[in-house]
Amino acid sequence: MRAAGASAGHGRRRTGGGALTALAVGGTALALVLGGGLPASAGTVGGGAVPAGPAPVVEAAGPVTPSGSTAATVASPTPVPPSDQPPPTGSPTTESPTTEPGDVTVDEVAVAVAGAGQTALPADAASDADIATRDDAAQRRIVSEVVDVEEYHALGVTWAPDGPAGLEVSVRTETDGQWGEWVELETDDAAPDAGTSEAAAAQTRAGTGSVWIGGATRAQLAFDTEARQAQDLRVALVTSPPEPVSTPSTASRASSTSGASLGSGASGARVLGTSVPASGAVTTAAVAAAATAPGIISRAGWGAAPQRCEFDVAPTLLAAVVHHTAGPNSYRDVSEAAAQIRADQAYHQNSRGWCDIGYNYLVDKWGNVYEGRAGSGDRPVIGVHAGGFNTSTVGISMLGDYSSSTPPAATQESVARLIAWRMAAYHRDPTSTVGYTTLGGENSRYGAGTTLALPVVVSHRDLAYTACPGQAGYATLGAIRQRSRDLLGAGLVNPALSRSTVPYGSGLSVVGGVVSTVDWTLTVNDERSGATVARRIGSTGPSGGGAIITWDGRSDAGQYLGAGRYRLTVTGTQGGTGATVVPWSSTFTVEGSQDPAPVPEVPLGSRLGFVPVAPARLVDTRLTGASLGPHSRMDLTVAGVAGVPADARAVAINVTAVHSQTVTHLRVWPAGSAMPDTSTLNTDERRTSASGTFVGVGGDGKVSIYNHSGSTHVIVDITGYFTDGASGAGYVPLDAGVRLLDSRSDGGRLTSAATRRVQVAGREGIPSDASAVVMNLTSVGPSGVGNVVAYPSGGARPTVSSVNHYVGDNVSNRQVIPLGADGAVDLALQGAAADVVVDVVGWFGPGGTTYYTPQVPARAVDSRGEGGPLGAGAVRTVDLRRAGVPDGARAVAAVLTATQQTEMTFLTAWRPGLPRPLASDLNTGNGRDQANLVVPAVSADESIQVYNDRGTTQVIVDVQGWFEPRPPR
Repeated sequence: MRAAGASAGHGRRRTGGGALTALAVGGTALALVLGGGLPASAGTVGGGAVPAGPAPVVEAAGPVTPSGSTAATVASPTPVPPSDQPPPTGSPTTESPTTEPGDVTVDEVAVAVAGAGQTALPADAASDADIATRDDAAQRRIVSEVVDVEEYHALGVTWAPDGPAGLEVSVRTETDGQWGEWVELETDDAAPDAGTSEAAAAQTRAGTGSVWIGGATRAQLAFDTEARQAQDLRVALVTSPPEPVSTPSTASRASSTSGASLGSGASGARVLGTSVPASGAVTTAAVAAAATAPGIISRAGWGAAPQRCEFDVAPTLLAAVVHHTAGPNSYRDVSEAAAQIRADQAYHQNSRGWCDIGYNYLVDKWGNVYEGRAGSGDRPVIGVHAGGFNTSTVGISMLGDYSSSTPPAATQESVARLIAWRMAAYHRDPTSTVGYTTLGGENSRYGAGTTLALPVVVSHRDLAYTACPGQAGYATLGAIRQRSRDLLGAGLVNPALSRSTVPYGSGLSVVGGVVSTVDWTLTVNDERSGATVARRIGSTGPSGGGAIITWDGRSDAGQYLGAGRYRLTVTGTQGGTGATVVPWSSTFTVEGSQDPAPVPEVPLGSRLGFVPVAPARLVDTRLTGASLGPHSRMDLTVAGVAGVPADARAVAINVTAVHSQTVTHLRVWPAGSAMPDTSTLNTDERRTSASGTFVGVGGDGKVSIYNHSGSTHVIVDITGYFTDGASGAGYVPLDAGVRLLDSRSDGGRLTSAATRRVQVAGREGIPSDASAVVMNLTSVGPSGVGNVVAYPSGGARPTVSSVNHYVGDNVSNRQVIPLGADGAVDLALQGAAADVVVDVVGWFGPGGTTYYTPQVPARAVDSRGEGGPLGAGAVRTVDLRRAGVPDGARAVAAVLTATQQTEMTFLTAWRPGLPRPLASDLNTGNGRDQANLVVPAVSADESIQVYNDRGTTQVIVDVQGWFEPRPPR
């Protein structure tokens, strides 16, 4: 091959830094700019600016720059520890290299592998484009020609993937005319883990680790005979001249906070899902650590090149893998140490095809810590350092060869501090083990899918067939583990939930170990609503395993949590000192159905008068945790509470479904009676839905509420009750209904800034002494989520809702609204602005002439089974006698449901023989099941008419009761 001392070798492929490579073509030298679209300006290292002064020490993450590096807040540096103190940086003890500062490049030269018996080099070896070799049969190896490496600082050997496993490569170098011993290059089994974006994006190659050869003039390589099975064998020659670098200050080490973030390149990573090769709980990626972070030289400090592609972030860290770089220990100052790291990064990126340097951190012989792979300080960035074990581990490499030389005490201390810092954040005990399922690797000791008890602090040689981190380095692992453990401080160790799926009506435990005594607080939050539903406090002493905390599964309201997903969090302090321990959390799911013991059935009242009460909330399962699971029933007390007497016979309530998991419907009926085949409201996971209802009071003063599918939270508000006593008022339906407000033409959109008063009594046929009205409120064109509340004027705004916005559509809800002393109601909006339409279809008061008789709801019509859908502009007559409405009834309380709509439309129900009212009864959208209470007058033959405005829709009518005159007394 051509001498390597020229500006670039003939036939070599140079990458990195935009360097010039001279290629001889037909005897003419052509200057070509190479480097894969990563240009670098003068005075840069691999395209990243090199600071002229000391290396910055990262203390907090800064804004992410377009290149993927991160601007960092820095602290002043200090000298390295006094033991083995290197010369001042920037003052090399030998002649400065001739290569321009910052010019990190990689030349790749193909190797022509000699066949068996080819014992001599080719006659034209010196001019051949490849590195020539010969067969050394006596030594059972293949030996290369001597290669001029004077301008280079590191080399490695790569070959096409799927080549021979464990290919042995050795190198010797000549320095000052003396040849050194043959040194075996460790075969590097590392490759991006299967399933990561790096594995999908990178054009990776198998290879050895790189070795530092700075100061050598010539080199020679030897390969075992397996080289003949390797495809596209190449030698990578790296230039990486020293640059001034300094180390973190003692002050910055002490001031590094538990949440210190390195952050560089964090924008170029994606968070993996829970399919991490690990057993045990998965925690969030970015958490604070209790152990103090060591001072760290940032990527900008040592001159890192930008990451080349997106890589992944695991949900947790399970272990630390300790390596050595296997390079010489003779680097004389921090600038030479950083040069070795830049060379490793260039080799990893350009020759191995990885996104970035494979290690997460590196530690030099003076204990200085260098940030490796971008973003490793604040998240479990997945590196490339131990094939099959990259995910959920942190790779820490000691800079040097520790085969026979023991790592200095400063190196061991910094490695221990790094491990304590990173493992504390994820509740790992450095002296324990954790369950891990490997993804396998080319040189791995364990096949893919193997689950093992992995030591939390483990060496590379424990995972792969390699000597890394060297025999002497390996011998220090026990001391490093124990020192890391001593640095941890109080906390939980390997916490996990005793089960991730909890049957309804039972609890669970947090299991694991405890370091020192921890005074803990357990909180349980509903993942859907965010509400805290349970909180417990306690104390647990030191423990090597078992149950740390046991919780009975009940909320603070004393009820078992209903079906749904929850997050359990443990926070705490160290007993006696008050030092904060690292919080831990995990999620679990409650499954199962609620089916309480039935209450006695009681006769329902008839011809009942209405008494309004101040609107009040009877239940909100978001606060009690008692969401309704699939096919679940709750029995809710409605009599004897919220101003309703114990002898009330029926109630006017508004039922809301929120945070539903799927398409479902709710049924409401008198407790103790058989569950009807009807529905009160329909909803799905996209919306919050409400429907008013008049329901008879059943046994024990309760009503029953049933959820059909998935899990949903239920809210019930009450606005009045029905009684057979003289205090109850009668009802009068308004045949055509009346519109009292349309903010689109009267007053403008409602906002959360002010209430809107609407006069009701004394206008549009509603008498001045009316005490309550049946009101339909429609939210029109809301700009976001929110709701509207209607309540008696002049009173305090109650914690109830009347209609909930549906973004992108109109939605209505009808319920009884009591009037204020002046006969008005106030409208208040919370959330996004919306227009509001107010329609009244009837009133209660002293002049009322009909009284309510509840029943167990019954179905009058379902067009899906008879009659087919209503078309656009179509009207259908519904006979209510089929649902139990007797002769003589004057009005009906029913639930009108639209389903299988083809367009946004509205439905109206009214008495036959009259013109269709202006006001709609139900507004709905394409494919959205929607229900609403209707209270229309009925004809002499107990029928109503239903109109559909657009498209086609199926119609369901379920009767809850009716209004009829009282007989003379």
